[in-house]
Amino acid sequence: MATPNPNNKRKLYTVRPSYLFQAKHFNDVLLNLGFDYKGKLLKKGTSPEIWANPLQSPMYGTLEGLLNLLIEQTKTVKKWFSIAHDKNTMNIN
Repeated sequence: MATPNPNNKRKLYTVRPSYLFQAKHFNDVLLNLGFDYKGKLLKKGTSPEIWANPLQSPMYGTLEGLLNLLIEQTKTVKKWFSIAHDKNTMNIN
């Protein structure tokens, strides 16, 4: 039987945002943050005939995942070089 690692509690605490961050963003209303694109980029932008073939839909799903990853990484780079946002902000479209 494995013994529990006492360091796990410390690692869980680092996931929580700081008290200063919570105090600064207590009244934030996160509305109108952009289009909910996850899982919809290729379906909305391509013909339904492409998605009709069940053998090719996993390939298009993989391409969709790559596009989502590209957009998320672009947001991360945008956040790194932005002087107007905190480093912990999630409000970048």
